Amino acid sequence: MYQKIVIRNVGVLKAFDAGASPPLSELSLFYARNGRGKSTLTAVMRAARDGCSTTVMARRSLGNNAADPEIVLVSSGGSQSFKNGRWAHQRATIEVFDSTFIADNIFAGEMTELDHDRGLFSVIIGEDGVRLANLLRRFNGHAKNAATRLKDAETALQDDLPTDINQVEFFALAPNPAYAQRLDKAEKTLKAVQQSDKLALLASLDKIALPALPSDLHKIMAATVPTIDAAARARLAEHFRHFKLGKNGEAWVNFGLEHIEDDACPFCGRENADELGFVTLYGQIFGEEYKNHMTRISEAMDVLDDATGDEARSAIIASIAQNAELAKKWGQYIRVDADLPGLATLAADLGEAHANAKALLERKRSSPLEIIEDLDAVAALGGAMLRAETALEGYNVIVDAINLASKGATAAATMSVDAARQSVINARRRIARTQDPGVQRRVDAYLAAKRSDERAKKARTKTQAALKAANEAAADHYHLRVNHYLGQFGVGARITRPTNSMAGNAGQADYALLIRGEQIVRGRGRVADAMPSFRNTLSTGDKTTLALAFFLAKLDHDGNLASKVVVFDDPLSSHDSHRRGKTVEAIKQLCGRCLQLIVLSHDEYFLRDVEKRCAGTSTATYQIDYSDGDQWSDAKHVRLSDLCASDHTRRIEKLASYSDHSTGDPDDVVLHVRQVLETHFRRSYTAYFPHNRNLGKIVRDIDSYIGAHPLAGAVRDKLDFLNASTCDNHHGDDAEVTPKKGVDSDELKIIVTEALELIGARRPPE
Repeated sequence: MYQKIVIRNVGVLKAFDAGASPPLSELSLFYARNGRGKSTLTAVMRAARDGCSTTVMARRSLGNNAADPEIVLVSSGGSQSFKNGRWAHQRATIEVFDSTFIADNIFAGEMTELDHDRGLFSVIIGEDGVRLANLLRRFNGHAKNAATRLKDAETALQDDLPTDINQVEFFALAPNPAYAQRLDKAEKTLKAVQQSDKLALLASLDKIALPALPSDLHKIMAATVPTIDAAARARLAEHFRHFKLGKNGEAWVNFGLEHIEDDACPFCGRENADELGFVTLYGQIFGEEYKNHMTRISEAMDVLDDATGDEARSAIIASIAQNAELAKKWGQYIRVDADLPGLATLAADLGEAHANAKALLERKRSSPLEIIEDLDAVAALGGAMLRAETALEGYNVIVDAINLASKGATAAATMSVDAARQSVINARRRIARTQDPGVQRRVDAYLAAKRSDERAKKARTKTQAALKAANEAAADHYHLRVNHYLGQFGVGARITRPTNSMAGNAGQADYALLIRGEQIVRGRGRVADAMPSFRNTLSTGDKTTLALAFFLAKLDHDGNLASKVVVFDDPLSSHDSHRRGKTVEAIKQLCGRCLQLIVLSHDEYFLRDVEKRCAGTSTATYQIDYSDGDQWSDAKHVRLSDLCASDHTRRIEKLASYSDHSTGDPDDVVLHVRQVLETHFRRSYTAYFPHNRNLGKIVRDIDSYIGAHPLAGAVRDKLDFLNASTCDNHHGDDAEVTPKKGVDSDELKIIVTEALELIGARRPPE
């Protein structure tokens, strides 16, 4: 609670000191005529509340040699001071109702503007709401800055992100050898796209098939001619032995058989010939079945030569060379995990297999009727073919892979150059993600910005929810309490439930008027006169009463009101007698609810009513007025009863002072005697005297009254004496007689005493 207010060099308050004797109290009332500094004092209190230096400096006293303002608000909890152009505290717990409150929050010039909506928003949501609104604005700023940083970080990452994966996948990339392979493949694909005309001319690789040996080689080696008579074979063999023909004898005899003409054999008739003749013997041995047997041997040798002979092997070597050349060319456009083998030993293996198989067949042809069983030769043949088969299997797997990749490259060559180039870029970005420190820094910056953005959004969302809840509760409160006060003050209008919003990142409040069942929008600015609005549907008194209702509702909503000082500056603007009384009652209701109540007014009778209505509350009363005839205001302690005393009371006090202490100017006092007597008897005997009767006519009215006049007798005689004693001083001078100079003080004292006794203002001596 403030005990003393000291103001230097602010407006007309050049050396203002309120509360010296006595100090300010729980209820402090200030009376001042217009222009004495009431509004300045109120502005100082508001500036202390807001910690605003501009308000004070803008009211620097003029004509005072530009002296710096100084303010000290002394309170039981410590002083708040303004010096060197700034307040030494952040914010005082003060609430102020004055014309500025109305102009800032309700209306100005009888119109409402956007600023009023914003000001009213702060009023409605209260200090906690304002704190939340300010917090929300700050969080909105944080969120905006965080979003900007996130966008910048995201922009910085654009050249690092592959287009074929999302951010999360990109951030999760780890070192992987496959990225290099992907890059190689992408680069080759790009080259294929760029050289699609050359690519179209490239052929696929040919698979190299394993040469097929005669399928019945083993059967041929083991085959003979089972239908030949065993005895004939023996005899023929003996014949060959006898002539030492050896194994060639069989071929020789077979050759001779082909030259038989007319059953005459060129060999027949020789010495020691069988009695049956060679013709018969040869017919038994070398028949069709034998010839077929020999044909199978010859055909097997042909198959062997075709499959693994020199020409066949040369063709295979040529195909391998051609494949190698094609593979080299395709290698510019495709990637294969394994290189194409050179098959350096394939020709040797096939040659070895051919030689072994040929040798076996030669032996068989030389001895077609013998079963050839050469295990070493067969094993060598099988080993060579197995090696060749194994080599060709691996070779052909790679050929298939190259051909498959080449088909893919051919298909990919139909894509655009830009798409192929982007694939290369994507592959390089995968590698850079794990190898380039700059990319990692940009990723870290983005993730940090994202976390900051998420925190800011979360804080903003949480604050928005809290502010919305506060708005809803406040809207209900103001709807109820403002309408309550409007009813108390006798205003015919009501308001709708206020709506609050944070449009444009600034709080705004809105409501409509309800008048005789119709809803009237307030309208911003000067709306058309033909349309009902705030401006033309409420009287001036209704508008100020509405503002006061909002202020009182604000105090009702303030949970910290018990620790606050509440200031009212002239709350009676355009109020009639009913609203005047309700204003006094509203102020009375605040006594005890707030820490201190300060009321300033130019109406001393209003302040007197407040003092009387708040009986029981410690009160201090002051008058702000020019000091010592100077144009600078000061405050002095006064009694409101003195300020509000009637002229009649003041005159009686002057007469009593003269009677008791001879205080006052006799020429002035003597005039008061007649005025006191006339006022007293006019008021006390209204049935007998008109309201404007002077003292002489009152005496004559008593004398001329028909019947018993209540003042007849001693009272009438004293009135006549007092009239006669003062009439010369009341009327103008006799032009023909020199008047007596001055009034005899001793005589006047007797006249004054008798007049006081006559009206009961002084008891006669016992």
